[in-house]
This record gives sequence, structure tokens and C-alpha cells, in this order.
Amino acid sequence: MKKTAISFILGAASVTVLSAALSACDSKTSANEKNFGIAVTQYLDKKGELCLDPVSWPVDVYETDIRQQKLYPDNAAGQMAALEAAGLAMGEDTTSSGVKVRRYQMLDAARPYLRADPGKKPRLCWGRKSLSKVLRWDDPAKVGDHEESSVIYTYKLSNVVDWARKPQFKEAFPDLGRTIDGERAQKEKMYVKLTPQGWEAFGLNN
Repeated sequence: MKKTAISFILGAASVTVLSAALSACDSKTSANEKNFGIAVTQYLDKKGELCLDPVSWPVDVYETDIRQQKLYPDNAAGQMAALEAAGLAMGEDTTSSGVKVRRYQMLDAARPYLRADPGKKPRLCWGRKSLSKVLRWDDPAKVGDHEESSVIYTYKLSNVVDWARKPQFKEAFPDLGRTIDGERAQKEKMYVKLTPQGWEAFGLNN
């Protein structure tokens, strides 16, 4: 009877230790794939939109740019032509300070894609990043009164608008084109810090 009682007590103690270990692994402050995935997703949900550089409308394109458009498809003439072909802008010939220009205005069709941070010019957004997989992370290190780490992850593209995938648009906006054409292998690093609520990306609330 004594041996059975001792075995029971040892077994119960083992279960308690195992439960505590599992609980620690599941803690929101643990450095693991799940928690870092939550931190990356939280950041991308808030700041993962992919947008073009801001534009000050109207945009005047000079004849020199128009003549060089074939050689430099990503110049002002090429970009405005791509926006016009996508139905987001319209150009008309006019003069500015006695010089002939083609003046482009943004159309109402572009407004659903506009996003503006406080105090900044609005940008045309064409898609967003979504977490694909957390690949690895650095061991957390103490910095001041908190711990920090860096996370390497891959992301996929979501909600990509049709006009962003057009060859003319990708040629006029090379960064966009490279992102779309390489969407299956996009890799990034994100720096994170430990807070009482769990791991959080730097810049999340900026």
C-alpha cells in the first residue's frame, strides 16, 4: 500500500511539473513561433498596406519627359500614363508659365485606394502584406528594462488590385513590379520587444 501511495504521489507531482512546463511554453511572453507570429500579424494588420509614393496633384508632365518615356518608362510621363490607363487619372494638354505640358488630375475612381496618415499626403494603395511563416528569431536580449529580439519571416500578398498587376503599371512603378513578381519569396526582418501584453513590433503605435 505504501509503495502504491508513493507512486501515486510521484505521478501526480510529474503531472504538475509537466503542466507547469506546458503552461510556460504557452505563455504570451515566451519566445516562440506562435507569439512572434502574433506580433508580426498585429503589425502587418495595422501597417502592412502597400502603397505608391505620395503625389501632389495636379501633375504637369513636360514634353521632354514624354519624349523620353520609352527609354525611361518609370519617369513622370510613364507613371502618369499608367495611372491614366488604369482609370485613376486623366491628362489634358495645357500650358504652364508659357510652356506646353500635359496636366494630370486624379479621378474619383482613385479615391477608394487612398490612405493618409495624420499630417502626411495621401497615397494610392494597391495591396497588403500578410504573414506567411515565421522562419527564425534571435534569442531575446535584455535592453534597458525590457527584452528585445528580431524575427525573420516571409509574407504573402493579399488584396492586390487588378490594375497593379498590369505590365504597364509594373514597368512604371518598378518597386511595385518587383514586389508582385517576387511575391512567393518575400522575406523580411522585424524587431520586437517584450511588453506586459506580450511581444510587440517596434513602431506599432507610431
